[in-house]
Amino acid sequence: MPLQVNISTQSGWVKEHILFEGKDYSIGRSDDADVIVEHPQVSRNHARLSSSEDNQWVFQDTSSSGSFYLGKQVNSLQLDSENVIQLGPAACRFKKLTHQQLTALNSQSEWRKNQLQHLSKQFSNCANSQDLLQTTQHCLIQTLGCERAALILINEDKSLQQCLGFEAWMQNKDFSGSRSIIERCLERREPLAIGTVQDDQHLSQQYSVIKNNIQAAMCVPVYISENIQAVLYADNTTGKQYFTQTDITLIESFANLLSLRLLFQSIEHNISLARNH
Repeated sequence: MPLQVNISTQSGWVKEHILFEGKDYSIGRSDDADVIVEHPQVSRNHARLSSSEDNQWVFQDTSSSGSFYLGKQVNSLQLDSENVIQLGPAACRFKKLTHQQLTALNSQSEWRKNQLQHLSKQFSNCANSQDLLQTTQHCLIQTLGCERAALILINEDKSLQQCLGFEAWMQNKDFSGSRSIIERCLERREPLAIGTVQDDQHLSQQYSVIKNNIQAAMCVPVYISENIQAVLYADNTTGKQYFTQTDITLIESFANLLSLRLLFQSIEHNISLARNH
């Protein structure tokens, strides 16, 4: 049976791999590893995975720092239908896939590609900002499976200018998303995805995270030229508690489309002002 391997990264999102029977795979920090785990406390050649003819997968530790399953150090482990093994601080989830599940994953990937093309057409047809807002929310909630989503405009001093939308949680005075996650995204100037927020020592102590039970959150900057004009923010308080590399790639592409549309609207607005004068 194929094996799905999800690796938690230091950035908070999850790397996905699909492995097939018939060969051995190496896991570790080395650039030559089949499954790369980018963490300084993970050995260069931390473990190996091998499969047998009877569809069994075996995990074997080859590190100096050890691997842990259910809190106990393991040297070798025959994988069940699903296991989570700690390679130092990095959590690795191993899940056997039926061919039907593998087909479903492939179908989901194709669906997301088609969804991005569809959104590009939708953006082109947006007549006003309200249409653009509704399309944005639909993408984040439906495509990523998020519970809450918003497009947030940013001031020059990187403070929140306005959360576009009319739901109660979005209003500036009562904004119940994580400002700390948004601030971290703005500081790094790159997409930020935090899975299992409660495991982050700083974020888990923030009032909004505690009060609203935020479990996972994503924030992606939206640029016009080289300046961040807005962010796409989404979070979950129940259910899905991680975002994958595929999720981030998709939402980055979405943010690029949104940047182009916002730039186009800005140009249209300036032309309209010039004509009126």
